[in-house]
Amino acid sequence: MSLKEATAQKHKEAESTEFMKAVFNRSLPLSLWTDWTYQKWLFYKAIEMGAQKHGLLRNLPDIQRTQYLYDDYVEMKKDISYQFRPIVVEYYRYLLTIDKDPDLIMAHLYTWHMGDLFGGQMIKKLIDAPHRSLEFKNAAELKTQIREQLKDSMADEANTAFDWAIRMMRDYDKDLAQN
Repeated sequence: MSLKEATAQKHKEAESTEFMKAVFNRSLPLSLWTDWTYQKWLFYKAIEMGAQKHGLLRNLPDIQRTQYLYDDYVEMKKDISYQFRPIVVEYYRYLLTIDKDPDLIMAHLYTWHMGDLFGGQMIKKLIDAPHRSLEFKNAAELKTQIREQLKDSMADEANTAFDWAIRMMRDYDKDLAQN
C-alpha cells in the first residue's frame, strides 16, 4: 500500500473539519487564515530545521516555506498580534522530540508540504490573501523528488502528522462555532 493510500482516511478526516469546510466554502474569516498562517510558521520551522539537519532538503530546491509563511503573515496581520495556540506549541515540541529520526521528520514534511503542493493550489484561489508560501517554482519536480524519499514504513508517522493537523484544525472549529 502506498503512503498516499495509507493516509487517505486521515486526509479525508482533515478535510472534513469545519475549518477546512470554511476554507473551501470561502467563508473562513481572514483573521483565522492569518492566525493559521502564523501557526504554520512555527511548526514548519521545526519540520524544515529537522529535515535540513538530515540533508533531506538537499534534493528539494524551493521546498522550504518557513520564510514565506512569515512574510505572508506579516502582510496580512495589520495591527493584530497573534499568539501561538497551545495545541500548536504542543505539536512543535513533539516535532523537536522526533527530529533525530529522518524518516519521522520526512513523514511530516510529506504530509504538510505535499498538502501545499496539491490542496494549497486550490486554497490560494479561494482565500484572498498573500500566498507566497503556496507558490512553487517547479511543483511537478518537487512532488517527484519528495516521493523519491518516501518509504511505506513512514505511514504511521504520516498518519500521526494528520492527527496533529486534525487536532489543530478542530481547535479552529471552536472559533468558527462562536461566529
